[in-house]
Amino acid sequence: MISAFVQGLSPVLPIIVIFLILALSLFIAWWSYQHLDSIPAGKKRWLILLRGVALCILVLLLLNPFLTLQISLTDGPRVAVYLDNSQSMSVDRGEYFGLETYQSIIDQFESEKNDEIEYDYFLFDEGVVESEELTLNGVRTNLNAVMEHLRENENLYRASFLFSDGIVTQGRNPVFAAQNLSILVVTVPVGDTTRVQDIAVADVDYVQQIYTFTRQAIRVEIQQEGFEGEDATVQFLRDGELIDSETIEFSAPTSSQIVEFFKEFEEPGFYDFEINVPPKPEEFTDQNNRARFTVEVLDDKTNILSLAFEVHPDVSTIRRLIATDQQNELFASTYMRGNRFVGEDPRQMDEEMDLIVLHGLPEAGSDLFNWITEQQKPILYVATPGSFDTKSDRDFLDVISYYLEGAQSAIDVHFENLAGGVSHTVLEVDPVNEQQLPALKTYRGSYQLSPVAQPLLNGIFQRTETDIPLLIVEDAANIRRASVNAFGWYRLQQSRQTEARNFFEQLFTNLISWSSTPPDRRTLVIEPVKPSFTENEPVEVRARLYNERGDPEPEAFIELEIFSGDDDEPLNVFRMNHHQNEIYTAELGNYPQGIYRLNATATKSDRTIGTAEARVNISQSTIEFLDTRRDDSMLQNIADITDGIFLSDYNFSTANELIASQIHDQPDEEIREEFVYLHRSGFWFFIVLLLLAGEWLLRRSVSLP
Repeated sequence: MISAFVQGLSPVLPIIVIFLILALSLFIAWWSYQHLDSIPAGKKRWLILLRGVALCILVLLLLNPFLTLQISLTDGPRVAVYLDNSQSMSVDRGEYFGLETYQSIIDQFESEKNDEIEYDYFLFDEGVVESEELTLNGVRTNLNAVMEHLRENENLYRASFLFSDGIVTQGRNPVFAAQNLSILVVTVPVGDTTRVQDIAVADVDYVQQIYTFTRQAIRVEIQQEGFEGEDATVQFLRDGELIDSETIEFSAPTSSQIVEFFKEFEEPGFYDFEINVPPKPEEFTDQNNRARFTVEVLDDKTNILSLAFEVHPDVSTIRRLIATDQQNELFASTYMRGNRFVGEDPRQMDEEMDLIVLHGLPEAGSDLFNWITEQQKPILYVATPGSFDTKSDRDFLDVISYYLEGAQSAIDVHFENLAGGVSHTVLEVDPVNEQQLPALKTYRGSYQLSPVAQPLLNGIFQRTETDIPLLIVEDAANIRRASVNAFGWYRLQQSRQTEARNFFEQLFTNLISWSSTPPDRRTLVIEPVKPSFTENEPVEVRARLYNERGDPEPEAFIELEIFSGDDDEPLNVFRMNHHQNEIYTAELGNYPQGIYRLNATATKSDRTIGTAEARVNISQSTIEFLDTRRDDSMLQNIADITDGIFLSDYNFSTANELIASQIHDQPDEEIREEFVYLHRSGFWFFIVLLLLAGEWLLRRSVSLP
């Protein structure tokens, strides 16, 4: 039913002005015809009336009248029906035969529905969608999402039906959300409660990115039910080839056990692995007996040669710091007189070094000096007391970026204030009061720096700043060098002050990291947002992009190609979207099970900033197959809390009677109000046109132009 009420006026002009216009319009209509004596009086009155009414309608519309329409909507009671669309509903178990049995239960419900009730159907797995076409491909079951959806829409429904096996694999316990519902829930159990025999690979814990020559552990969780007293073999395979296996025994009817495999990689690259438990004849499904994953091995383990030319506490202190970082591989060698070494002669080493840390200096022109200069490797030089005797030689300019003329006596110095100096990655340390740190020692003299060297910190002697450079860096085209022109660092490391120890560790960690990183370092890194996706999940990829200066680059174009296996032609090409700072993202859609390659190229202004490669593992989700035994207690709790029914006998007539008693066959009524502005309707302008047309026809009948 629709009721209309005049609500009011909203004039576009002052009312007095509108009434003056109205009076003027009526006067014009009368004056236009009153002097025409040749027209019969009756037709004259009609001409005046037609024109006057047309002008009055137009003027009255200036008052902008509007109405309120009250629309009464009457609907029958509505009931929500939620159908579990997860993969666990498709498993044959006991007397339950997957979709066939599920559909027969739904058909029975359909045949016994109350014709006076309207039913809205929803499918649910991870979320809730409005549909009734079952696919049974949901990779997770979130019953809490159903309860939240029903709570948000409980003003629309008088009751609900929930068809499910009650197994929750995602989200909170739905019982808590069910406590907030004001409408009843009829739970319909679907599935089987008989115990079956099954073995499942429940979880694989591993590090997705690791380093060469690093021993890594792969932890596998195996769950089983019904195999007490038996054993099983857990296989560790690479590209289908068995590389290790372990036999485990099941000592309980239901158990969970951890199996560990260890692997060390000698070459960088991507490695595809699989954990597999050969299925037993008694298992009801083997879909959860395997898990695939990919490991990226990086050749980023830094080989560092610590070459000392003097025995000093600083040497062992810095070597210990280098060795504590698992990313570093330390090679220690100390030169003794007579061309002897404690440790291996660095000239005989087969390993390729990423950084040479010099503790002191060799004699200029010696074989070892020539070997160092020929290496063209990044160098971190740390002064020792004896090295100041050799720094006067200009030949060292190409090794440590400076040389010393006229060396004088040793003095105690502190660093200048870090907060007021230059900004550099090396100086990114926690705030510290430099004057409270243990003093270091260096020598006075005339320091000559390389033209491309950058002094970062000078020395403070007796609270007066000097021109003695204590920290120097040089960022050349292909290598980096850093020089520390002071000794006595062991005193900071052994200090009782926490800030002194932290300052030493942070500063030298920064120096080692910066020096060993080539200027053409990796600018683009791409990675999946998680180690593995399922066939039903869209693949999401994240990238980090830095420019040649190492700053975040937000304005580049990143093209991403996805390849299947070893195919040369990409399956799809995507453009990644900038998210924030250096972060870019892309959603690649769904793909079948397998290992896929990702190739990314970042360009800006026709300049290639960086390229990167990654792997994506697409697998069949097993979480829905880990536990397929129907959870009647969960469904019973939901029904009890909402004053509903746990319909274990599938007697839908009983449920319909309960719902009918709750709603008492009272229709839902909704009153909706709408405002209608008359000037927006074309009806009035159509009436004006008819009136003016009638006036014109009447004028023609009396021979008026």
